Amino acid sequence: MKIATFWASFALLVPRAIAISATSTTSATSTAAAATCTASLIASLCHYTDPGPEFAVAIESRASCWDYCNAHPPCNFVIFNAGNPYLGTGTCWLYPGETYDPSKGSSSCTEPNGDLSVYSKPVCSGGSATTTAGGCAATATPSAIASVCGYPPPDDDCFYDCTASLGAPDCLSQCAKADSCSYVVFNSHNPSDSPYASGTCWMYPNGTFNAGSATTCSGAPDQFVYKNLCPKPLTSSSSHSSSALGSTGTGTAGTIPGSTASTTTGSNGTATAAGNATGSTTTNKNSAPGGLSLPNPFAAGVALLIWLAL
Repeated sequence: MKIATFWASFALLVPRAIAISATSTTSATSTAAAATCTASLIASLCHYTDPGPEFAVAIESRASCWDYCNAHPPCNFVIFNAGNPYLGTGTCWLYPGETYDPSKGSSSCTEPNGDLSVYSKPVCSGGSATTTAGGCAATATPSAIASVCGYPPPDDDCFYDCTASLGAPDCLSQCAKADSCSYVVFNSHNPSDSPYASGTCWMYPNGTFNAGSATTCSGAPDQFVYKNLCPKPLTSSSSHSSSALGSTGTGTAGTIPGSTASTTTGSNGTATAAGNATGSTTTNKNSAPGGLSLPNPFAAGVALLIWLAL
């Protein structure tokens, strides 16, 4: 009789545990379609002012050059320097923040067509434009409020608020994501002294830019100052203290469709979250199951205890 009861209990619990295990490994994957870019040919040249070494990139095709321009704003035009005519490869020249200037080029070629193809700013569709700037759109095309030299870092050792950066858009994006950042200074540690190549990012948690703290430049400015146009909203300390239960008091959350009831007890208080199961959910392999259930080992253990108690 005990053996029969044991197997009956085990049969009731194990399928449920197996079903929960299968549910927990289900994943939902979404893949965003890449943008398709096109650009208009402006001119065919033999010569044009070379970009800095940071902005000449080996590329597999003209279309890839357009995509690269789209992914690295601000890019108002792009030049494809043809390489292998059979493979279609070449070099993509970018001039961030500049506009095309015909006076800097020459079309006096010994060949009928020049090797340099100048294209307008790419127009992209069928996906989201990819930028290196991050969340806030204003960081993609930053406008410096000053270009200076010798401006002091935010703190003496520059430990907490100084980071490596891919360029001014990336620097300003880091500032926008920081809990507290008023403005930034991007130091252009690159051969072209460009704010759109690699350097260091100094983030100032508060205050405003003080032009009097800068020194006279002996050459081209190598520090670019930007105001944070996308600061995080300030959160009051009271809101944090009221939401953190576990010291004293009891809090109860409202009904959230698709959630299940749970209770968490702190040192002197209890927080209760109640919900219903009317909403639909999508689970992935890192999410918890939607309902209260037993894992495989625990289900088998409970069944064994039931059998021993009989």
